[in-house]
This record gives sequence, C-alpha cells and structure tokens, in this order.
Amino acid sequence: MLSDPSVVLVGLGVVGRAILQAHLDAGISVRVVDQDAASVDLALTRLRFDPDDWGLSERATIGSGLSSVTIRARRPSEEDAAGKLAPILIESVAERLAVKRDFFEMAESLLGDQWIFCTNTSTLRVTEIAKSLRQPQRVCGMHFFMPVGQRDAVEIVRADLTSEDALRCGCRHVRRLGKTPLVVRDSPGFIVNRMLSPYLNEAMVLLSQGATAEQIEVAAIEFGMPLSPLELTDLIGSRTMFDAGRVYWQAFPSRIDPSPILPAMIKAGRGGRFAGGGFYDYVDDLRSPTLSASAVEICSRYRRNVRRIEDREVLMRLSLAMWIESAILLADSVATSLDEIEAAMAGGLGFTRRGEWYRFFDEIGSQRISEFLATARSFSKSLVAPLGLVRSLDSRRPSEAAAARLANG
Repeated sequence: MLSDPSVVLVGLGVVGRAILQAHLDAGISVRVVDQDAASVDLALTRLRFDPDDWGLSERATIGSGLSSVTIRARRPSEEDAAGKLAPILIESVAERLAVKRDFFEMAESLLGDQWIFCTNTSTLRVTEIAKSLRQPQRVCGMHFFMPVGQRDAVEIVRADLTSEDALRCGCRHVRRLGKTPLVVRDSPGFIVNRMLSPYLNEAMVLLSQGATAEQIEVAAIEFGMPLSPLELTDLIGSRTMFDAGRVYWQAFPSRIDPSPILPAMIKAGRGGRFAGGGFYDYVDDLRSPTLSASAVEICSRYRRNVRRIEDREVLMRLSLAMWIESAILLADSVATSLDEIEAAMAGGLGFTRRGEWYRFFDEIGSQRISEFLATARSFSKSLVAPLGLVRSLDSRRPSEAAAARLANG
C-alpha cells in the first residue's frame, strides 16, 4: 500500500515539516503521512519547492484513518529511478514511548520485511521503542537537529538489536540528504541531547539566580554557540525540551537539579517559537530583542539565591556544564573519541568554530577550571564534577585526560 515512493515520512509537526523540506531540497521523493489531514495541508502550504519540479498526488486515506500525499520529483535521481534502494520509513510523531510503539506495530503490519524503520526520537531509547516488534532489528534511530536546514549532522542510533543492514541504510539515507551520519549508542539523550540538557538547564538556573538574558546570550555566542540557549529552547519547543530534560534527570538524578522555569512556561502556554512564543516573542520569524512579558513574570516567580553574577561566571557555567558531560560520555563509551564530540557539537548544535570546541577549554587551562569547579558546586548541581574529574585535568588536553582517568576508575 505504501510502497511508492521508497521514502515515507510520518508526522508533520514542526520537526517533521523540516525533515520533509530537507528531502525536497535534496531532490528526494517522499510520501508524507499524518493522522490529521489539516497537518498535511499546512505542511504543503509551508514547503519551498518549484511546482515545475514536483508533482503532488491526490490525498489518500490509509490504515487507521491516516492522511497521505505523495510529493514526487518529476526528474528522479538515478538512485530512485533504478529502484535499488531499500524502502525507508522515518517516524516523527509525539515523543511518547507508547505512541511510538503503537505506531511501529501498525507499520510492521502494513509494510513488507524489506522496509527499514527509523525513529526521530530525541530522548527515548530506541531499544524500548522496538522491543514489541516481531523484527526489532529493522529499527534504528535517525535523530535530526533543529533547525534541520542548518545542521549537517544526524544521529543514527544503534539499538540493542539493530542490524548492520539497518545501520547502513540509515547512514546512506542521511548522506543522500547531504548530511553527516553520527552512529551512536542507544543511551539516554544519545550524545547531543545529553550534552544539551545540562547546558540549557544551567541557563535557566542562571536566570533564576540573577543573570540577565543578555548576559546569557553574549556568553553563549562567545563560547561558540550560534544563538542564546533560551532562543534554542524556543526553537526546539518547550515541551520537547522538557521531555528531553526529564529523560536526562531520570537517568542521572544526581547530576542535575531541574529548573522549574520550563514546566511553568509550558503551563503558561509558552510552547516556543512555533507555538505562539516562548522565552521570546516572534513576529514574521524575527525574535523580540528582550524576553517576553510572560517569561519575565515566570522567571521572577522562581528567583532564588539572587546575587550579582559577573559575565565570566555565566560563560564558565554554561560551557563547563557541557564539558563535564562530554568527559562522562567518553568515559562511558557513549562517545568513542574527541572527534565524535567535536562532530556532534558542530553538526548537531552548530558550534561556530568547527574542530575547536575542546580548544576553548584548553585555553582556559586546568588550574582555572579546577578552581572554578571547586566553588561552583555550591550553586549548581550540574557543575559538580564526578570523583576524579578535576584531579585528572591536563593542561594539554584536559578533557581527554579526564575521560581516560574516569574510564580507569
């Protein structure tokens, strides 16, 4: 029923639409599916494509009342024309385990054994998503980053039973999109979101303790991030970021003290850039220069231990929250090399000085990092370095030495 074309994308929310656009930009025909016909219509009105190059099918209704439209290139690529690529399904539905499990059970009943299933989960373990299937080896993670059009990396997640064939197909498809596949272990948050969660939470903790949004934005950009962590939260979406942070906290409760600001934003209806605004207001894709009135009120409500925070402290707290996590990722073998961390930072998070993320910390130096972390534990749980981390700092490659020492106990 769904065998033509060989790429099916299910879920046309904000991220799903961005993934669809990436396929069209790469000239790849796609069949799009959503449970809501209005979401299909909305996606079609927001796409950027030349009607002379693409043809649209009539809307069809498929199993369980799903709405579907095919967007086909009038001049298909040689790979598509040859018909030799394994058919691939990319899921981008709600970030809830039960929803994803139910969806893949339905997909397995509809599609033949030759299909590869990819889940765009950002937080859930792919092994748990696939465990109820008859053929869990067909499933891998394919985690895109926002904004999809500006991030050239995609995490390909190897679940416990993922086959080598599924991994190869996932990586090949990511390369067809003109992006770089990062093959990662199936662990909470994978690599990018595991580093991102303490960083974004630290930004909100700083807000509650007296730092300004302007200080946070300036520090993030000085560090090498492309935008403020508060604006990044808006871009990802408050609910999605809350779900990612909850997974991190559940996995590592001793390493983070979740800020109450984000759930308060969700409760107040501040869902992010594509949901009426979040920390900032947005008009015609332009961000307001200052925090929204709602965000100011929420942040004021949760101010704790307020004091004057210097710019240098903001920079150190934001950056070291990520640095500590990178060392633990290496020690836990979730990431296998410094180069993998560098690729995740550049391709997944848009770090602006490609290949120089670790150099930032090398330039600070072991002694200053050690001294700062010795005091930081009094005001931030995310900056409590695990035993042995500070002692293992080395002035040449502090993060490499730290990871090696942690790995060796």
